[in-house]
Amino acid sequence: MTFPAKSTLLKSKRGLKAWRHGRYAEAACLLRLWLTGWRVIGHRLAGKRGTGIGEVDIVAARGNILAFIEVKARASTADALESIQAQQRARIQAAAAAFLARHPQFAHLTVRFDAMISGGILWPKHVPDAWRLS
Repeated sequence: MTFPAKSTLLKSKRGLKAWRHGRYAEAACLLRLWLTGWRVIGHRLAGKRGTGIGEVDIVAARGNILAFIEVKARASTADALESIQAQQRARIQAAAAAFLARHPQFAHLTVRFDAMISGGILWPKHVPDAWRLS
């Protein structure tokens, strides 16, 4: 697990609370995926700084599907999906392409972009096919 820089944490208690809430949301989503038969390939995968390749929260496989999953901690599904803007989707898609280039053993799987929403509900909600390649 990667922790934010100490100076970032000291700047804002609110920022620390948000960071902790996000890590909790990711852990709950990982648990839900595992319990529902998904094989987690990786999580918190990030490209090099300055490349335009974003971070993928979770990469998981089940059957013939390879899902790149964005985790959002929001009160409602609509708010969570709305918060995944076009620029963020493009960075995640670039990270997915880079992941597949480095791991050709997954190239035969159907790629899908999902979202998982944590917050306001007891168990994270999995939204399959939250967006399509653009």
